[in-house]
Amino acid sequence: MSGECKRNRKEDIFEAAVLCFNEKGYYGTSIDAIAERAKISKGGIYYHFTSKKQLFLELFHYRVQKYFDRIKAIIREIEDPAQRLRTFIDSSIHIFKENDDFFKFCLEFLAMGVREPEIRDVMTGFYDDSVTTFRQIIEEGMQLGKFIKTDSEKTARSLYLLFMGIFFTNFSVNVNFDIIEQNTFQLNKILNSIKK
Repeated sequence: MSGECKRNRKEDIFEAAVLCFNEKGYYGTSIDAIAERAKISKGGIYYHFTSKKQLFLELFHYRVQKYFDRIKAIIREIEDPAQRLRTFIDSSIHIFKENDDFFKFCLEFLAMGVREPEIRDVMTGFYDDSVTTFRQIIEEGMQLGKFIKTDSEKTARSLYLLFMGIFFTNFSVNVNFDIIEQNTFQLNKILNSIKK
């Protein structure tokens, strides 16, 4: 099987898996159900993944890395650190809105992290990558004299927690306001507090 064909087949499996996990959760989803939805044999699933757990983990890794790489490519072209932070968050929210099914799946993934150390480790890696990216932009802004001297680690954590709050609220609460507008308001508050 060629690399491109293999990648496309894995994408089909990931698409089917997201829908199945969203409908029945991790424990209620079988490899048979994913295979049926992906229109592939059960053996075809096991050709790509050794277990349901591996599929679950790889799905999260693959999609998150794909979105993260897309955002980093966008912000790489932006010189102003404040605009880079704003674009990072805005792009994340845009991707989040475009990929509703995957982010619903992420709730299942996060919930399992309470009981599964392996998933908690994966989420810790995502947290570390996100906070490191925010911190580097903030530190660059301070070096360029665009931001006041501040605790870059705590500010970076604040941005991460802001985004995760929006994420959880979007899927767990019936809000009577525009969640994107609220996110922009909060981000501007943080940026205005550190801009010179």
